[in-house]
Amino acid sequence: MTAPSLVPGRGVLRSEWIKLRSVRSTTVMVLFATLVAVVLGVLATSSDASGAATMTAQDRAQLDPLGDSFIGLIFGELAFGVLGVLAVSTEYRTGLIRTTFSAVPRRGRVYLAKALVVGAVSLLLGTLLAFGSFVLGQAMLSPEHLEVHLGDPGVLRAVLSAGLYLFAVTMIGFGLGAILRHGAAAIAALVALLWLTYPVGRILDHLSYLPSRMLLFNIADAITRAHPATGKPALRIPSLDLAYTGLALYLVVFLALGAWRISRDA
Repeated sequence: MTAPSLVPGRGVLRSEWIKLRSVRSTTVMVLFATLVAVVLGVLATSSDASGAATMTAQDRAQLDPLGDSFIGLIFGELAFGVLGVLAVSTEYRTGLIRTTFSAVPRRGRVYLAKALVVGAVSLLLGTLLAFGSFVLGQAMLSPEHLEVHLGDPGVLRAVLSAGLYLFAVTMIGFGLGAILRHGAAAIAALVALLWLTYPVGRILDHLSYLPSRMLLFNIADAITRAHPATGKPALRIPSLDLAYTGLALYLVVFLALGAWRISRDA
């Protein structure tokens, strides 16, 4: 006898899409991420532009137009992560997860359907937000001829990677929501993972830079740069290969743990 497929059908996917777009928190998180990312990016790049007249040649060479455009994503990523958490934890809080499992007993199909819907939405929105932040940021820098273009080496890759990173944070939050099943606890764990691990990595730097290089904060720095970091801070920034590998590991670990946890009793 052939084992039942875990691939979700159209009905399951449609149901998860309706749930996601009907929850008010989805709209709130998306709007918050957009507002923070755009406002902070514009403020940072406008500050660069206003100081262009007094910049030395060395200052211009050290300017990071991409990094300043994406500075708002440091905070916007939390909104994406919370979106992932709430996409799965809300049903546990309300008890509606039991109804979902009654309608679709194959819990793996439910989990996969949720992951596909949340992943597709976050990848699309993250990519749009990354390009929007880039375009607005470079528009602020353009009058002073400080901007970079998508055709410049490494720029398109960095912009696409910014969207990819927002998708990854969303799915890590999704995994945490499935693992902990409690929104507040999962969000606290997400905050710790995104930001509170940074000082721990700095403490361990005297032993090895590898822990710092595997932190999400530094992975984001690596993949959203058009050019590698230089100087002493570069010791904590992973290479592109290590950064993408590390991001993939985060996704595999948290999504796998979430799948295992959701297969337990609701």
